[in-house]
Amino acid sequence: MPHARDIIYMVGAAVLGVLLVYVVSLRRRSYGRHLVEVAEAEVCEHLRPALELLRSRGHGITRVGQKAPEMPLEVHMAPPFDPKTLYDELKLQEPVFVSERNVLYCKEDWCELDPKA
Repeated sequence: MPHARDIIYMVGAAVLGVLLVYVVSLRRRSYGRHLVEVAEAEVCEHLRPALELLRSRGHGITRVGQKAPEMPLEVHMAPPFDPKTLYDELKLQEPVFVSERNVLYCKEDWCELDPKA
């Protein structure tokens, strides 16, 4: 026959499990909002139409940041998209171009939209 302490441990473990799931889901949502806010604030005006079009089509932002201060701002999107098609569709002009790494890149403001998640 289980003792009161065993029952308390089982109930406590169940409560902790439910609480963990809830906290992790809140954390994921707040992180997603943070990525969107940073991307919208930091992406240059030349790439903003491309970002808005991709977001309207259901693409999500998976990562935003710079690997080093001397490197461009990277906005990674998922699911992947074809930068060349997007470039032609929006009729983007200099300083935006499709780089050799197959990303939309603005050489004036050092930022890029990367189709690889």
